[in-house]
Amino acid sequence: MPDTLGSLRAEIVLWLRGDLTRQDDVPLLNTAINDAIDSIWMAMMQVQLARFLGVDSPVTFTLPAGAERVQLVSIPDPTQAPVLGQTGGGQSATPRTILVGYTYVTESGSETQLSPTATLVVNPNNLGQVTPPAPLPGAFGWNCYVSVSNTPGLMALQNQNPLPFSALFTESVAPGWQDYSVAQQQPPIAQIATGVTPAGSPPPSENSTADNISWISHLEVRTSDTLLRSWNQYELDSEIMRRYARTLSSASEFQTYVWDLINGNRLEVRPAAGLTFTPRYFYIAKPRRLRYDQANIPYLWIPGVRKFLRCQSIADLKLPLDEYLAQQGFAGAAQQEKADILKSLRMEDWNKNTRVQPHLF
Repeated sequence: MPDTLGSLRAEIVLWLRGDLTRQDDVPLLNTAINDAIDSIWMAMMQVQLARFLGVDSPVTFTLPAGAERVQLVSIPDPTQAPVLGQTGGGQSATPRTILVGYTYVTESGSETQLSPTATLVVNPNNLGQVTPPAPLPGAFGWNCYVSVSNTPGLMALQNQNPLPFSALFTESVAPGWQDYSVAQQQPPIAQIATGVTPAGSPPPSENSTADNISWISHLEVRTSDTLLRSWNQYELDSEIMRRYARTLSSASEFQTYVWDLINGNRLEVRPAAGLTFTPRYFYIAKPRRLRYDQANIPYLWIPGVRKFLRCQSIADLKLPLDEYLAQQGFAGAAQQEKADILKSLRMEDWNKNTRVQPHLF
């Protein structure tokens, strides 16, 4: 069984011997673990980049004719409306018409946009039910958005944690599904924005699932002669990008285009596409910030990573406890483990970079 955020956090609490055991310490523990994951990813990526190509590379997307900007996503927006039903057990004495949609959600809490919606008349003394959507690669679960007054602007998140793909989602008897509260119709405060998405929130305004893309290493287009034509990346403010911005694209698939990745999730293309293209890209995947206890810890298949994450997390957590000697000891153990991990990755690359197979040349 893979290690999860919850199981690793519990192990670290045991190592802390009684410190940081309160419920309000959980965000601090989660932050330390996520920071350790970020740290080891950065170090490992620098010595063996090939291990961190996105597992779904190459990714194909559509660039419409005339477009100069496209938003990248890791999980496409759902295109099917939810399947609805009902079961006995409600307390409403009158029929209700509910409006339901769903999103796919990742282990970091990033989401797709809302699916097409469906309506259902729920009979008196009945509860609404939603059949889970089909699972998609990369999706940790799904979120359910409902308006019990059949009003699109009042659709609200009905679950606190992502729902599994294996079971129906049934309305609770009390208080039941609720519309988007007027009291919550305001910008989120900082404490909520950095924590778990609160139930009652409105649907997301954009697909944010590209939060696992660090950068794109290569982008190419297959032409009608079956060859792959690469498009080159330049800085948006470079002279080359400026010059291409002053040109008009032709109606040729062999037109030269340049691009830049902005904020990790948007491609800017110059000049504007003269045709509809279906480019594909290879990207370097970064670890998402784990939000939910069931989320799997990444990279544990690399020897030493688990011990590094534990030692580095404990070292960070010792600082707010003013245990500086203990902090230094665990930090030293983490650095030694990191050095061993990087050494093993370099050794894996050694044969690939130096061995010659005579029959290949």
